[in-house]
Amino acid sequence: MRCLLRSACILAILFCLTDSLAATVAWQGRPVSEFLESLNEAGYRIIFSSDVVSDELLIQSEPDLAAPLSGLRAMLAAHGLALETGPADTWLVRKTQLPEAREVVVAQPQQPALPEIVVTSSLHRLEYTQSGTHTYLDRELSTRIPAAAEEAVRITTRLPGTASGGISTRNHIRGGEVNEVLFLLDGHRLYEPYHLKDFQSVATIVNSSAIDGIDFYTGAYPARFGDRMSGVINMSLREPKKAIETELSLSFFNASVLSLGTLGGRGQGDWLIAARRGNLDLIADVVNPDIGSPDYNDYLLHGGWEFGPRTQFSANLLVSNDKLVLADVDRGELASATYENRVLWLKWRADWSERLRSETVASVSRISNRRTGTLNLPQIVSGSLDESREFDAFGVKQDWTFVASKNWVFSFGVDGKHQDAKYRFSSTKAVAAPFDQILDNVPLEDRNFDLVPEGAQYSAYLEARWQLRQDLIIDAGLRWDQQSYTTAMNDAQSSPRLSILYQIGERTEMRLGWGQYSQAQEINELQVSDGVGSFFPAQRAEHVVANLKHQFANDINIDVSYYRKSFRAVRPRFENAFNSLTLLPELQFDRYRIDPISAKSAGAELMVSEGDASQPLFWWISYAWSEVRDRTPDRKIARNWDQTHTVKAGLSWRWKRWDLSVAGEVHTGWPKTELAGLELNSSRYSVFHTLDARVSREFAVRRGDLTVFLEVSNLYDRDNPCCTEYSVLAAATGPELVGKEATWLPLVPSLGVVWRY
Repeated sequence: MRCLLRSACILAILFCLTDSLAATVAWQGRPVSEFLESLNEAGYRIIFSSDVVSDELLIQSEPDLAAPLSGLRAMLAAHGLALETGPADTWLVRKTQLPEAREVVVAQPQQPALPEIVVTSSLHRLEYTQSGTHTYLDRELSTRIPAAAEEAVRITTRLPGTASGGISTRNHIRGGEVNEVLFLLDGHRLYEPYHLKDFQSVATIVNSSAIDGIDFYTGAYPARFGDRMSGVINMSLREPKKAIETELSLSFFNASVLSLGTLGGRGQGDWLIAARRGNLDLIADVVNPDIGSPDYNDYLLHGGWEFGPRTQFSANLLVSNDKLVLADVDRGELASATYENRVLWLKWRADWSERLRSETVASVSRISNRRTGTLNLPQIVSGSLDESREFDAFGVKQDWTFVASKNWVFSFGVDGKHQDAKYRFSSTKAVAAPFDQILDNVPLEDRNFDLVPEGAQYSAYLEARWQLRQDLIIDAGLRWDQQSYTTAMNDAQSSPRLSILYQIGERTEMRLGWGQYSQAQEINELQVSDGVGSFFPAQRAEHVVANLKHQFANDINIDVSYYRKSFRAVRPRFENAFNSLTLLPELQFDRYRIDPISAKSAGAELMVSEGDASQPLFWWISYAWSEVRDRTPDRKIARNWDQTHTVKAGLSWRWKRWDLSVAGEVHTGWPKTELAGLELNSSRYSVFHTLDARVSREFAVRRGDLTVFLEVSNLYDRDNPCCTEYSVLAAATGPELVGKEATWLPLVPSLGVVWRY
């Protein structure tokens, strides 16, 4: 309590600071080259030519010294110049590229550009600390778009094709389940990468301040990505731009410290340290102590070194801890859990020549989970559970890229992992009449498991990229996966993939993607809490994606996509028919198993946007039509997250040192199951709509810069229904069953401060 009050006082004082903290250096009218030199003296390492930045180029208005790089971009844009990342942690000043170059990643000068061309459709590259020129909004997104709990991953919900209720950081991507997303950090696979993973997964275990950017694939991704069949989140680590950088942040949700920098006389090495503590337990103590204490923290360590110009080595350690006790007094639920996640990975990158490079990663993961809980909903259901899980994985993977010529590039790689797990689970569940006769219920059910599975996963892939003509690039790949622990008769999967990029004109491009995808049940994903003690065969999906992009002369961008996903060998899943926002879903009376023969998802998306990081104003608006259905022997059933029509929009405006932004969403209500008749998902909840807002103010202080922000989720406190809660009440005529709709998040404010120096 004292900590929270002290933090609130600090935030309030900082929010009231005025321009007296601002620097007094005047730059207007002076040469741009002088400002560049001053930044180099501060350690920014900006490379520019006097032929491009001549002494005749003068600064037209005072730059934003609180955010020097943002101010520099605006300054350069006024003269038709741009700032982009260069080799060896440098920045390059260049003349503005043609619009069609928006999908080309800057390569190191000695390497051909062909390997860096993005051919795959449905890629959104979201940059955080570096400027970018890629799909959607190429800017420091985490500081300019509302993202609850300062979670960078949540910004993906602003894109079309994603579905989320707003509590969890996990998304349904184009109709898929939330567990169908491959989560990578620095190219390494993270298992169970969420805090409070059994309680809506409200945050990731990766501190957002340590993230440089995210490659977010929503379909038809390359063969190097496997074993998840709906999407990929690939996070890159932040790299230092100065000898030492430090960032301290404090908000209602988190307290975080980040420090990174370079090592060696020539900057051959780099390091990063990040630590974060969740503040939800402190907020709960003030708002409602009866709901419990959700406590979590995470730590990230990184060290890298260049052994000469062609060899790089790095070591990384990620640690997360959760300890929580949660209660829902009205629903008779009490749950406690502890989660520990330890991940160590070593990476070695070698440039054998200008045409051949390799990357080798060795990793160790250890996860330990413990969960207990009791449920007592009078005259409906009661029960308890006690669960412990342990998971260990050791893996080695290697990726190679060979540039055969300016028209041909080959990539290939192998991956092997040994895994073992331990499951100890016991539960008791008693369902009262007449509820014991509905769905999959029985009057009394006991479950006990004591399992120690182990096995291995192997994979290999080959990709070939061919630039057939100047305006046509073909990317073909084949992937092979095998699991030794699965119960499938055929536990090997082959996945061919094909992508085509056709440049129709200077401002128009078309992308086509097709591929087969498989998803094995991981050894830590046994559904023992729902009574399943064996593994299912790998699931399969086929993606077909068509995408058309065009940039108008007034810099407005339009992006149109169509996709179709066909699922087969679908694994049974367990859901709650009436209320999914419970602490102990396995013990509820509305738990049921759905066993589809197949499933299908299809949709069309339209997105229009204007602006980027160098401009004070940018906006976007999108519309998506989609449909996702499971096919059972009896009929087709809409999945719980099916939303037919969705509109998303946002706007950000930077004025002097202020930054104002809003982002909203409206979509068809999610499917609803009525107790009367019990036809699954036969009706719908009312329309979902919400608006989030963020306002921040930057201050130039004596050391570094200070940003104070206020963010509000669900600004007008909309009651968006999510589920139905049932209870039995005493009445004159006897017990009466009463149902009421529960809602997603109410208005949630967050006040915070970030100090960078």
